[in-house]
Amino acid sequence: MGAPARASPRLCRLLLPGGAFLVLLLYLSSLRLQLHRRSACIWGGQPCHWLGDLPPNEEEGEQLPPLPAPAQTLDPLLWQTPHPPCRGQHFQIWHLQSAFAASLTPSREVLIGEYLKGWKELTKFMDSLGTAFGLITRETWSKITIMQDYQSGQHGAHYRTLQSMVTFELANGLVNFHSLPATHPPSGCRTLLRLHRALRWLQLFLDKLGSSEGGDASQMCASAYQETLAPYHSWWVRQAAALAFLAMPSQRELYGIICAEKEQHARTTLLATVRIIAHVYNITQEVFSAHEMLELP
Repeated sequence: MGAPARASPRLCRLLLPGGAFLVLLLYLSSLRLQLHRRSACIWGGQPCHWLGDLPPNEEEGEQLPPLPAPAQTLDPLLWQTPHPPCRGQHFQIWHLQSAFAASLTPSREVLIGEYLKGWKELTKFMDSLGTAFGLITRETWSKITIMQDYQSGQHGAHYRTLQSMVTFELANGLVNFHSLPATHPPSGCRTLLRLHRALRWLQLFLDKLGSSEGGDASQMCASAYQETLAPYHSWWVRQAAALAFLAMPSQRELYGIICAEKEQHARTTLLATVRIIAHVYNITQEVFSAHEMLELP
């Protein structure tokens, strides 16, 4: 009997990415098996009948829904009132509130350092949603690291606020409005825009979590993602995200994560957090929109 034929290098290169993605899907799916809430994929509140089939047709020029009305002026007591710590928990929601509240100056400037502190707290929250969110957390940390490198670099003084960063990078031709070559480092504006889009996703999710009674947290998260980040992600990324949402804790478990003894306390805390995040988001949105940067590649 002759020696078995070897697969061509070209065939191996074609099969390996698909095999790796299949392993990822199986791993994420296994995280959900132990949870009895439901086994069907939920995508934007509807079953994902196409999960595992051929990708649906991509729509060109898909637009995000209109922005909500600008947030009202924040009550200083909202973040200055002491919050009891959640003993033994890595995530402390009052740290999140304080960081984002402190990122705004009286003149409506966004302090990048405090903004990044707020995002560091959000990564702790995402860690509490389950191991399937690890990829999202690592991608977020890569953006935080890029921004911190800019702040500690030669031109760090220009990266103190969002407004000063935009002015500096535009004046020096550092913002690419058409494409991002593989050898071109991402600008601070492009990097912070990615965090900005993700902040909208988490803002909507926390709002749904705090406004709904007895809802399904994974469906809320999937719906918020579909309204915000999904139009910017490839079909493959959307599949991985959908499976990650299925492995999330329940709404009641999430209330425990924010250290709320009663449901009404949890909802009040979440909606207060949403108000703070929305205020930061709306001002950031105004800056990017004024300079036509909302669609940077």
